[in-house]
Amino acid sequence: MRKWVMVAGIFAVMSASPVFAGIDLSDFDDDTMRGMDDANKDLGPALGAGNAEAALADAQVMQDGLKVAEEYFVKKGGADDAVKIAQQGEEWVAAVLAALGKKDFDAATTAARETAKNCRSCHDLYKPLK
Repeated sequence: MRKWVMVAGIFAVMSASPVFAGIDLSDFDDDTMRGMDDANKDLGPALGAGNAEAALADAQVMQDGLKVAEEYFVKKGGADDAVKIAQQGEEWVAAVLAALGKKDFDAATTAARETAKNCRSCHDLYKPLK
């Protein structure tokens, strides 16, 4: 009986999950994604150090990368949730940039955290198949 409960649970999780395995992501520009990942990792420490110049550069890399991701998923089709996530990410990065323009590092840090959560939400749904 336990075995069937476990199998049913696995099936429920798999059937409730988006079909990330059904979308071939091999043609996505890995350099863009790596650049965004590096910028995302650097953004928090740059903001914490009050380094507006470095934070601005990181945010711009993320902004550009999210635009590439949005355009990619629009063109790819069948990934409306990924398009929406990219657009939400662009909004969070815009909030980082706006806060940096006001030298409000607290607001920029908050927006950067939301940006990172946004990135993770897409990666939870869309993982390249290796």
